[in-house]
Amino acid sequence: MKIQKIAIVLSICLCAGLAQAQYYWYGPPGAGPYFRMGAGPTFFQDGTLKGYTGGNNPYVNGPQNQTVSYDVGYTFDGAFGWAFNQYVGLDFESGYNWGRINNIPGYYANGSTIANVPFLANLTLSMPIPHTNIVPYIGGGAGGAESIFDAHSFSDAAMLQTLYGSESDTVFAYQAFAGVRFMLTPNLSLGLGYKYFATGNPTFSYPPGPNVNASFSGVQTHSILFSLQYNF
Repeated sequence: MKIQKIAIVLSICLCAGLAQAQYYWYGPPGAGPYFRMGAGPTFFQDGTLKGYTGGNNPYVNGPQNQTVSYDVGYTFDGAFGWAFNQYVGLDFESGYNWGRINNIPGYYANGSTIANVPFLANLTLSMPIPHTNIVPYIGGGAGGAESIFDAHSFSDAAMLQTLYGSESDTVFAYQAFAGVRFMLTPNLSLGLGYKYFATGNPTFSYPPGPNVNASFSGVQTHSILFSLQYNF
């Protein structure tokens, strides 16, 4: 997807800029670029299928505002950033957040899934505990996400129109997170944290053929993430 290519280019430019800045600038202890990656299970709050309409076809108008339940999914992410000191850092994060639809009353989900590729700017506040290798942290971020609906023979109970394949929509996204890092070396740490992630409401428009718009409420997820961070 075009937006993913743009994110990759921006990440490369950011890394190059951070490395150059570190070469010419000597800041306070802990200052400099860093890289972080994490992964873990994700628990989805129940959402809503807000609408399932067929454009010019008045017969395609499935039940609205139906509860969407999800199976346990997963999240993995990566971030490049700059630590101004040992307490404050800014970074750019992307990744992948995925869950399978378990049930929607009045619809056949057939294992259809919803995923999100976030593009977020984060602020992280770290609080090193003196004379230990323990660093609690808290933070949050905002930006956007490419929300992706992968339909596996998705249809309403009447089966007037059945959806196949993937469609996407770009929506607002934000998150909050907290956890603790354990310093293995002065530069390398392992972490365990919690992340809340949420998006705006996506609408997935399938082209003529089905000519269907499937509108969902934005996802709200809770993830337990194991992370690795390296400060350059």
